Amino acid sequence: DNLLWQLKNQGKTINMFGDDTWLRLFPDIFSRTDGTSSFFVTDTVEVDNNVTRNVRPELERDGWDVSIFHYLGLDHIGHLAGPDSPLMRPKQKEMDQVVQEILEIVTEKDMKRMGADSSAKPTLFVLLGDHAMNEIGNHGGNSQLETSTVFVFMGQGIRGKPIADKGKNALSALLTNVVPQINLVPTLSLLFGVPVPKNNLGLPLPELISGYTDSERLRLLQLAAHQIYGVVQANDPDVGSIDVGAETAGNVMPNCESDYDSVSMVLRCEYIRALIAHKQFAKAKPGRTTEAAAAAAAEREYYSFMEHANAHLSRTFSGYDLNAMAIGIALFCVSTMLLVALYQSSSSGIANFKTKRIAVSAPAIALAVTYVISLNSSSLIEEEHQFWYHWVQTMFFLRMLTSRHSGGFVRTFFQMCLFRIARAWNQTGQNWPGEIDIRHYLNTSYNRLMWFMVLVTFALFGVCTSWIHRSASSAESARYSQAKTPATHAGRGRYRRRLAYGQRIFRGVLSTALANALVYQMERNAGWQVVGLSKSAWSVVRWFTPSDLADIARFVYLLTFAAVLVGTGCAWLRRRAGCSENAVLVTAALEGLVGLLPLLTLLARPHNIPVFAIFVAMFVLFFPQLLPRAGFNRNGSVAVQTAESSAVEPCLMGWRLSVLRPSKALVLLCIIHASFFVLGNSNSLASLDLSNAYAGVSRYNEGLVGVLLFTANWAGPLWWAAAGFATLVLSAAGDTPVGLQDGCMQRLQSWIVAAHLWQAVTILMLSVVVTLMRTHLFIWSVFSPRYLYQIAWFAGFYLATITAGGTGWLTALLATK
Repeated sequence: DNLLWQLKNQGKTINMFGDDTWLRLFPDIFSRTDGTSSFFVTDTVEVDNNVTRNVRPELERDGWDVSIFHYLGLDHIGHLAGPDSPLMRPKQKEMDQVVQEILEIVTEKDMKRMGADSSAKPTLFVLLGDHAMNEIGNHGGNSQLETSTVFVFMGQGIRGKPIADKGKNALSALLTNVVPQINLVPTLSLLFGVPVPKNNLGLPLPELISGYTDSERLRLLQLAAHQIYGVVQANDPDVGSIDVGAETAGNVMPNCESDYDSVSMVLRCEYIRALIAHKQFAKAKPGRTTEAAAAAAAEREYYSFMEHANAHLSRTFSGYDLNAMAIGIALFCVSTMLLVALYQSSSSGIANFKTKRIAVSAPAIALAVTYVISLNSSSLIEEEHQFWYHWVQTMFFLRMLTSRHSGGFVRTFFQMCLFRIARAWNQTGQNWPGEIDIRHYLNTSYNRLMWFMVLVTFALFGVCTSWIHRSASSAESARYSQAKTPATHAGRGRYRRRLAYGQRIFRGVLSTALANALVYQMERNAGWQVVGLSKSAWSVVRWFTPSDLADIARFVYLLTFAAVLVGTGCAWLRRRAGCSENAVLVTAALEGLVGLLPLLTLLARPHNIPVFAIFVAMFVLFFPQLLPRAGFNRNGSVAVQTAESSAVEPCLMGWRLSVLRPSKALVLLCIIHASFFVLGNSNSLASLDLSNAYAGVSRYNEGLVGVLLFTANWAGPLWWAAAGFATLVLSAAGDTPVGLQDGCMQRLQSWIVAAHLWQAVTILMLSVVVTLMRTHLFIWSVFSPRYLYQIAWFAGFYLATITAGGTGWLTALLATK
C-alpha cells in the first residue's frame, strides 16, 4: 500500500519522467514514462535534458492528474565532485529555470481551466528532494547534512506568507519549519481525497490544511488519526477496536496519565480523548467563540495522539522473522565452531594441549576481545576508525618495545610517524567528518602542492619497479657467474637475455599504465591547469593518450592485465634462467605489489594518491632487505638480517617481552582495516565513493560498476592484501630457504583459515547484536549499514580477494615451471 497505488486505485492518471527507479518499484502505475538511469553518475547533462524535454509537452497536455519529474544532475555532481564542485552553481541555476517554467505553465493552465469551470481546483506544485548530501557529496547516513532537504509548495491554492527578502535569501526566509519527510504522504492523500496508506506514520502538515473550515479540517485529522490507530491496533492486538458511540457517550475526557498496562493502551486513551473533543466541537453552537476554542482543542488532541503514536511505533513497528534470524545465528555458530576446529588442526593452532599453553599471542587475544566488545556499541561502530587507528599504533609500539636491535626500533618508529600522517589525511566517522584535515587543505589552499605530490608519487612508483629489477638482476648476474660449467652457463644465457627483455617490457607496460592513470586524473580534475600547464602543452601530452577519458581508463585496465601476463612470463623465464626459488617468488610478489598501483590510483580521489606512497614506505620499513642499500644475496635469495635472532631477548623487570610481540601478519590485519578508513571511508553508506565507479564505463552495467565500486572504496585494503602476500613470500624466503613452495602454501592456508575464523566470529557477533538491537533507535542508520559493510568485507575482500585471489595467484606462480 502506498500513495501512488491509492491514486491509481481512485482512477487517477499518473505520469513519471526521470529516475527509472520509480519504474522498477512501481511497474504498473504510470501511464506515460521516460526513464533515465539513476546509477550512471558521470552523466550530469543528458540525464536532466531527457527530463526537461518532457516538461512543457506533458504539462500542456490534458488528461493527467499527477506528473512526476525526477532530476538527477545535482545528485550526480555531488557524487562526482562534492557540493563545492564548479558544476554545482550552473546546475542549480538550470533547476531554477525548470522550476520557473513549470510554475508558469501550471499557473496559466489553472487560470484557463478555473475560468471555464468555477468548480475546478488549482494545481499543487510540490518541489522536494529525496535526500541531501554531506560535505563530500554522498548520502545514505543519518547526519543532518544528508537528511535535511526542502518541501516547497506552490500554486494558486497555497496561502503562502509574504517574502520580505526578494533576493538570494528568499527561499531561506520561507524555510522556517522543520517537519519529518513522512508527513508528505498523509498530507497529499488527504488533499487528493484518497485513503492514507495503511502503514504510514506521518502527520498531516497543518500549513496545507489550514485553508479548510474547522469542520473540514477536523474531519481530515479524524481520517488521519483513524489510520494511525489502525497501525497501533495491528501492532498490539490486545488494544482492540473502539466503539465510538459507547466510548464517547459520557462526553467526559478520560485521564490518560493513570496507570496502564502498555503504551498502546495510553495511545488508545489519547485517541478516545481526540474523538470526544471532536464530538464536543460538533455540539458547540456555530459562530461563537466556544466553537473556535472547541475546534482548536480537538485539533490539539488529534495531533497529540498522532505525535505520540508516531514516536512509539517508529521504535517498535517491525516485521522481523525471528525464527529465520535464530536459524541464521545457529548456522553461524556451527560455521564458527568448524573453523575453530580447522584452525586448531593447522600448523598454528589455538592451544597446545600437551604443553597446556595458548598458541595465540597476547596482542591477538586482546585485539579480538576488544573488537567483539566494540560491536555492541553504536558509537564505536560509527567511530570504528578510532579503534583500528589505536590498534595499529599499539601494534607498532609493541614491536618497537620488543625489538632486539636499534635498527628495528628506528624503523618501527618511522612507521608510527608515517601512519600518524596517513590517519590525519581524511577525517571520517560520524562525529567529526567536517573537521579540517589534510584533504581539506590539499583541495583548497594547497591545491597546486597536491598535484605536485601526485606527480612525485607517480614518479616514485615508476622508480620502485626499476629498483626491484636492478636488485634482482645484480643478484642473478652474480649467481650466473658461479655456474659450474660453461655449458650450464651457455644453456641459460638465452633465457637470461629473454628475461632482461621481458623485464624491460614489464617496466614499459607499468610506466605506460602509470602515465595514463596520471593523465586521466589530471584531465578529469583539471590538474594540468592547476600546475600551470598551457593548453597547447597539455594538448601535446594528450596526443600520446586516448582522446576520450573512458578510453584512457580502459587502456589502464588493459595495461594492468598485460602487466600480469608479462610478470607471469618473467617468473617462468627466471626459473629457466636458473634463478633460485626465493628470487623467483620474491621478485614476482614485489612486481605484483607495484603492478596494482596504476589501477588503484586511477580509481582514487587525487588527494588520496600520495597516501599510497606512504603505504609503500610503511611496507618497505617492515623489511630492511628491501631498502635500496640492501637487496638480494648473490645466490638470488633475500638478504635476511640475522641480528634479530642472535641478539639478546629484551626484558623488562625480569619479564620476557617476546610474549607481547605481535607478528607481521597481525600488524598487517590492523593496517588492512585501518587503511579502509584512512582513505576517507566509514561505516556509513554515505561514505561510499561513486565518483570513480564509472571510470571507463560508457553505459550502466551493474556487475562492472559493482566491481569498480568495491575496488575504488577498498583500494587501501586491497593494496595491503597484496602486501600481505608479499610478506608471506618474503617471510617464507627468510625462514625456509629449502622447501619454499611448501612453506608459502602452509603459511597461506594458515592465514586463510585464521581470516575466515576472524570473519565468522565478527559476523556471528554482529548477527546477535542486530537481533538484540532490532528495536534500537539506530538499527537502520548504524547497525544495518555496518552489517552490509561486513557482508562486503567477507564476500568481496576475504572470500574473493584473500581466499580466491591469493590462492589463485600463488598457485599460478608456483606452477610456472
